Amino acid sequence: MKSRIRSAIPKKIIGINISSKKRDIIEDIAKSENAEAVFFDNEIMGQQVGYLCGFKGFVRSEKEGEDITDECLIFSGIDGRSLDPILKMLREKEATVKLKAIVTAHNQKWNVGELIKELRREHLHMNGGDSGEK
Repeated sequence: MKSRIRSAIPKKIIGINISSKKRDIIEDIAKSENAEAVFFDNEIMGQQVGYLCGFKGFVRSEKEGEDITDECLIFSGIDGRSLDPILKMLREKEATVKLKAIVTAHNQKWNVGELIKELRREHLHMNGGDSGEK
């Protein structure tokens, strides 16, 4: 049986439009999970998710993107098993963010603005149009 060699994807928590109070909490949580926390404001809406993650083959785009101010967390190199404790810590420290995504082969090619709009639609659908935290 052949073993698969898989290049390790660095663990990152990418925060977009995150308040400074939440940034400090997210940085602490990332350190506790041996992950890097990286923060951007809405100027990166035209960039591809894979570029923000530092994936090979992605380069900076000259696209401006839309003016989107939603808070969003993007998890790269973090599997579902590791994600649950991170989300629990965010809730306990009152630093929840409504819009969250794990990077996939599909969404790494999306620009950040597209991803956030899709996450917003999903959040509204899953919460019956309620924009409050659940």
